[in-house]
Amino acid sequence: LSGRPCQNCGTMVHGRFCPNCGQLAASFHRPIVDLIGETISDTFTFDGRLARTLPILLFRPGRLTPNYTAGKRARYVPPFRLFLLASLVFYLALFALVPPGQYINIDDETREEITQGIRDGAIAEGIDDIPETAREQLARNNINVDAPDAVRSDIENQVLAVLENPDQFSAQVENWLPRLSILMVPLTVFSLSILHIWRRKLFVYDHAIHALHLHSWIYVTGAIMMTAGPYLPSIFLWAYFIWFLFYVWRSLAVAGSAGIIMSGLRFFLLLISWTFVISMIMVATVLISGYSVQG
Repeated sequence: LSGRPCQNCGTMVHGRFCPNCGQLAASFHRPIVDLIGETISDTFTFDGRLARTLPILLFRPGRLTPNYTAGKRARYVPPFRLFLLASLVFYLALFALVPPGQYINIDDETREEITQGIRDGAIAEGIDDIPETAREQLARNNINVDAPDAVRSDIENQVLAVLENPDQFSAQVENWLPRLSILMVPLTVFSLSILHIWRRKLFVYDHAIHALHLHSWIYVTGAIMMTAGPYLPSIFLWAYFIWFLFYVWRSLAVAGSAGIIMSGLRFFLLLISWTFVISMIMVATVLISGYSVQG
């Protein structure tokens, strides 16, 4: 829309942005393909920021964060945009490579056994009637058959709906897992803030940038390993695991300007908090996805 009045304030625009209010001089009433192409071009081609961001993000743990917070922002992809791109790539790879049927890892014979037991009222009349193998399969999939009588009927109906509609359950998992996993970022920011509470030179903003960079690295490398992992020797998976541990520790040391011992302690505590949060997110994903299935 260069050469026309700004649609926001009416000032004549002669460039890409309005000189008065700063609004982008562009029309979004265009085919979706054009809009997606423009977004990809802005990120990958026009300014080359991705080419300058990825090498530092991937191979220099923790260095991108102090560079960005020190004011060198124009040369790098903004952290939140980088995180969104990385998470998009990760979940596209995850849902493309993991068959939907694996979300409920129960063989057909056990599935039919559980379904028939629910229909015959075996669970309502006596939990002990469930075969031990079926009970173990349910427990591994976070399904509790020992609930109080008041809620057992609703649980039975919902379990039956999940078992009879595995594709719908898979769709709900794919819907809820990316949403709930976003909680990892603010919780990581909170953890980093607590772990650096006595560092007056580090603010919540610094920890937010660091958390976004950490999770972007995890998503990018996770997508790479999911895609290439099946074709690589197992030693590469172990090497990635070791590199993951080293990367997080080194990132804490560089971004937090800490020594080996202090960054190691923070690394240990951060892993504990991550383990707890990931467990809660996985349980919440299974429960919400299960209760979202319509029988």
